[in-house]
Amino acid sequence: MGKTNKAKNDSSRSLFRSKQQRDPCISKLQLSLLNSGLLNVSDGDKATNLIPQKPIELHKFPKHVENLRKYDILLKTEFQVSTKGESHSVRHALKPGNELKNSYKKLIPFDFNRVVLETIHGVPDSDYVNASYIDSIVKPNAYIAAQGPNEYTIADFWRMVWEQNSYVIVMLTKVFDFIRVMCVQYWPSEINQSESYGDLETILLSEEMLANFLIRTIRLRKGDEVRDITQLHYTNWPSHTCPFSSALLEFRRRVRIYMSYPPNSGPTIVHCSDGCGRTGTYLCIDANLELAEEDNVYDAFGYTKKLRQSRRGMVENVDHYRFIHETLEEAHVCGITWFPVTQISQQLKHKSMKNPITKQNEYQREYECLKICKMASKLSIGDCAGGHRPENREKNRDVAIVPPDNFRPYLTSFQSNDNTDYINAVFVDGYTRPKEYIVTEWPLQKTIADFWSLVYDHECNSVIVLCSPVPCNAFPPFWPTEREKRKKYGPVFTVELVSYNHYPNIKTWIFKILKKIVSLTELMAGVKAEPRTTQLFQLTCWPVGHKVPTSTNALVELMNMVERWRQRTEYGPVVVLSANGRSRVGVYCAANVATEQVVQHREVDIFQAVKTVRRHRPQLVENMTEYKYCYDLVLHYILHYLHKE
Repeated sequence: MGKTNKAKNDSSRSLFRSKQQRDPCISKLQLSLLNSGLLNVSDGDKATNLIPQKPIELHKFPKHVENLRKYDILLKTEFQVSTKGESHSVRHALKPGNELKNSYKKLIPFDFNRVVLETIHGVPDSDYVNASYIDSIVKPNAYIAAQGPNEYTIADFWRMVWEQNSYVIVMLTKVFDFIRVMCVQYWPSEINQSESYGDLETILLSEEMLANFLIRTIRLRKGDEVRDITQLHYTNWPSHTCPFSSALLEFRRRVRIYMSYPPNSGPTIVHCSDGCGRTGTYLCIDANLELAEEDNVYDAFGYTKKLRQSRRGMVENVDHYRFIHETLEEAHVCGITWFPVTQISQQLKHKSMKNPITKQNEYQREYECLKICKMASKLSIGDCAGGHRPENREKNRDVAIVPPDNFRPYLTSFQSNDNTDYINAVFVDGYTRPKEYIVTEWPLQKTIADFWSLVYDHECNSVIVLCSPVPCNAFPPFWPTEREKRKKYGPVFTVELVSYNHYPNIKTWIFKILKKIVSLTELMAGVKAEPRTTQLFQLTCWPVGHKVPTSTNALVELMNMVERWRQRTEYGPVVVLSANGRSRVGVYCAANVATEQVVQHREVDIFQAVKTVRRHRPQLVENMTEYKYCYDLVLHYILHYLHKE
């Protein structure tokens, strides 16, 4: 009887599978039941029915990612199956002499693919380092996945770099994260400073800072032989989280540029803190992008499985696995968006031409991609809890445009017991510095004191006003005029006019901000509030109702005036303000990000510049007109300013 029932079950199961292949409605029903927990299937069924059996063609990949988003059971099943089976020998890593070399006792290399160092005579176990050879999908031993050096292993790490003939190091962790040492600083702190480890000397030659990562050139010297190593250090990926896909893809593009330089170099060394979670995630993205260039397919599932069979803990959790898919999807959907400055005229001409099939030009296609990315990164009310609290709701012009708590500037000056730390403002990254801009709205009558608290507390030396509304209750004046000279805002802040200049289309005022200590705690502690200086720039050629200013030259000149002022003072965040904190400000920030890239790397990438400024406020650059105008601004800058510098 049991055999008969089993045969019936097998028969019905195979029939179900054949129906599933023919009828997509059945598949959706099954997935919905699985997702809700109303249908249980065995592990065998999961592996057979739900996970990819082969690499996925690029044009089918967005659909696969859409299913992973919609049906969480799919994502969890893929991850669980891909991360099973870590049963190789780890005898060398567990030797007593190597205990201090492992920062994480369970995240250690397998014996069969560990990196073996040259033995130092008389030093037991000197051949051990916590690092593993990792194949890419198209090349054996393409990478070395390594634990970040600890205080006992810096010399071993540099020995590995030298012996493996590696010229590129990819670092994916901060030195400190949440008051914990994630990885010791294994390179010199100052330019031209040197440090020695045995017969190896390291010298820091250069350090280039970008918003999300640094690029360092480190010279290695052993005897008479010298090698210049490039370390690319991603600084915006906290432990157990995921970074922004677009930022990591830009980082990966830079890594690949440096990987292409030495023709016969050894494996690229990739490390985070443990050489597993973030390292495995990065390797999975990098290897799949390389595979896509070769074969037009992705194999995220298959390669994750391969990574776990090569080193413990690679791709740490289901969130990392989700991030891999979303990043690969973004890379495919968005494509290559940058081009050299020298090609700008022909590129813009090409972007204006309509595709005969889609009837869209390239500007429209890019903006559609931006809208897709915006939908994928929607902020929840929970993300923006501060702005939705009852005491803060009336501080927003529009409750639909509220900053996420993780990226809003908190007010720290005590003004009264009724005051909170909230203002409707959000940090926006620049090209070379994170949190370079603070985007906000024209203050309400009740938030003018908060505005000056924002400028003072965050040491903002520049305020950009991109509108000129008629003074009224809705848009009250918030700085002293030439007649007033000095004005008090709330119980704490007094703003004094130092000087002013008015040009065609641009007005400027320099103010001194004075702060009065009213908090008993601060008074008893002897806190002194030093006066601070800021310059306010107002663009007057952007009338109400106009999507773009009447003078592009004036806006570019404003950008240059702000930069000259900042070079004379200290670099604090720039406050960028419009009537609603949404329109206009995105154009200003994106144009600045793009022109910095033009100056620093002679590249144009408006698409990524706009994505950068929209990370924490997706409403920025809110229409196609503003998006195309960013291109026009950068073209104007290149033609009229770039070659004069």
